[in-house]
Amino acid sequence: MVHLCISVMIKMERRKILILGIAIAVIVCALTFPVHAAEPTTSVHVIKYASDGATILNETAVTYEWMETNLPVQGDGITEFYLQGPVFDWPPGPWDPDETTNFKDKGAVKGTDVKDLCDLVGGMSPGDEIKASASDGFSKWFNYTNVYEPQPRQGPIVLCWYKDGNYVPDYEGGMQIVFFADNSTNPEHKHVFGNWDMHECLAEKYWHNFSAVYPSTNGLSVKYVDEIAIYSNETTWNLELTGAINETMSKAAFEEGVACHGVSYTDSKNRTWDGIPLWYLMGRVDDTVIHGSGAFNDTLADAGYDVTVIAGDEYSKTFNSTYLVRNDSYIVACYLNGSELPEFDDKGKPLAPLKLVGPYLSGGQKVGNIVKIALDIAPAPSEGNLTLTGNETKVYTLDEIKAMLSYTAGAGFKKSSGAIVGPYTYKSVNVTYLAGLVGGLTPSNSVKVTASDGYAMTYTYDQIMGDLTTYNATTGEPEPDGPVTMVLAYEEGGNPIANEYGGPLRVAFVGPNSPITDGHFWIKWVNKIEILGGVEEWNLTLRRAITEVMDRSTFESGAGCHGVSWTDSKGRIWKGMPLWLLAGWVDDADEHDFNDTLADKGYNVTVIASDGYSKTFNSTFVKRNDNIIVANELNGTALPEKYLPLRLVGHDLKKSEMLRNVVEIRIPELMPPQMQTEDYTTIGFQP
Repeated sequence: MVHLCISVMIKMERRKILILGIAIAVIVCALTFPVHAAEPTTSVHVIKYASDGATILNETAVTYEWMETNLPVQGDGITEFYLQGPVFDWPPGPWDPDETTNFKDKGAVKGTDVKDLCDLVGGMSPGDEIKASASDGFSKWFNYTNVYEPQPRQGPIVLCWYKDGNYVPDYEGGMQIVFFADNSTNPEHKHVFGNWDMHECLAEKYWHNFSAVYPSTNGLSVKYVDEIAIYSNETTWNLELTGAINETMSKAAFEEGVACHGVSYTDSKNRTWDGIPLWYLMGRVDDTVIHGSGAFNDTLADAGYDVTVIAGDEYSKTFNSTYLVRNDSYIVACYLNGSELPEFDDKGKPLAPLKLVGPYLSGGQKVGNIVKIALDIAPAPSEGNLTLTGNETKVYTLDEIKAMLSYTAGAGFKKSSGAIVGPYTYKSVNVTYLAGLVGGLTPSNSVKVTASDGYAMTYTYDQIMGDLTTYNATTGEPEPDGPVTMVLAYEEGGNPIANEYGGPLRVAFVGPNSPITDGHFWIKWVNKIEILGGVEEWNLTLRRAITEVMDRSTFESGAGCHGVSWTDSKGRIWKGMPLWLLAGWVDDADEHDFNDTLADKGYNVTVIASDGYSKTFNSTFVKRNDNIIVANELNGTALPEKYLPLRLVGHDLKKSEMLRNVVEIRIPELMPPQMQTEDYTTIGFQP
């Protein structure tokens, strides 16, 4: 018994010495190093890295006001939450399973689930980690499970921006990480995330130990948070394209190209490869036009130049451009049987990220592990960055634009697929300011913006002034989001806008609440802005089992990306979209794909004018026929009034089939019987 008492006394004295040593160390540090008090933060930078820990996959910055308005709010501002500091007394011991002492009151807080913030940049996957960092450099790490699948005794990890009636910056310590634990494990029914909860919910590497000895969940409650970084397991890569201009094409940009311009090849082993035709990639760098129908320079390719496909180990194969002209049989593939390419092939040779495949390639020509495609052509001469045309014409360089009065605000856009990109912070020049340099705008004006690839869109005065539909950044549903300003942006997230993201100049619609607008308004690679007269709005109705109404802006966007042109016998140039693409918009549930199987079976496509006059064509004739065009431009401008809003033209049509004043396209056989009868009797003929 005596020995036991002595042993306990010795342990107590050792603990007193340890505590005294810690106190002395703290005092010495305070005297030796100046302390810089951190300030409460009011916004957070959310960023997602690839598996290399350096490549940025996505990023955005949001304010606490934006979070409260656009994301689910955690907490009611009444319920108080607690964490636990170190426990030195025995009992209960440092883990204190019954949660008896040293509670740290985090107050009656409200905030945003860190999971919802992560979802803004693509979210986390099992095995991913996040790092929550403070403005003073302090940080803590958490894994996927704790962020996305928290146990009730842990609760969601919340970034708090409100405490005891105060928002940041009046909330001292905010924005702060707080664990919204339930009260099931606390005998006093307090919402406590205790030390034993940490033991049970977090892997040991994520624990916080005070003085490296004593568990303390309070140490996980990072204050002054200004960044949440996802370190993901997603692999990424870049493809270097060199020619008249140079481009570093990211994995995301390449995959987006496959979605829009993809082709497939099934080899002798019945394996299916999906990718982009080599000639399409050539077209991005063979001259300064990098996208759209005029991107590939046929004249240059027909004259002949070398195209070298290079692997990561510098193995390469060279092809002459004359063999590659619009040849879909030379494919740079990124998918094998629907999945990303494996790192190595069956023989152990590097395969990912890309492989050249196709029916006419010999074994040695099927280059794997592609990292670069080089065109042996002269660099393109430098040109002026932006041409403004109004009462006069002026040309400005990028540096001159950056020296103009700038406006910085957030924004994002919604793709036609429904995916939300951003929001990001943009530094820019207001379009109204630019218009003022060449005479200014009035309500009777419109503005035509043209990109270096020939893509163009005309904006009404109201659209220029921000009259656009805005969307919820999480759900994608329409909702009011405050003022919207049309700008010409040159920085995104504090960095120059890269070519692959539409730089160096692109249209954006920004505002203090980081509005989300339709992506087809966001023109990339802008090099010309013209002030024109007013523009008349119109709609094109597409009918099948459902009715789709395509407005002028949406049609112009489609024509800019998928446009075709035809020169008639009078030398007039008509430009628009092929009829088959519009039929594909409503031939089945996938509006981005034309259903060849259905078209081969044969159905009628009826094109209808505003006065009810119509022409009908069989789908077997319309199928992927670029010589039947629904035109919205004549000689580079909007159609004259007698043809508005659209005219059906093309090499494969008779003159009598070239309808003017087109307002509707129908596929009768794919419409419900009741709709067929009701609709057709209203315009004077039977179904």
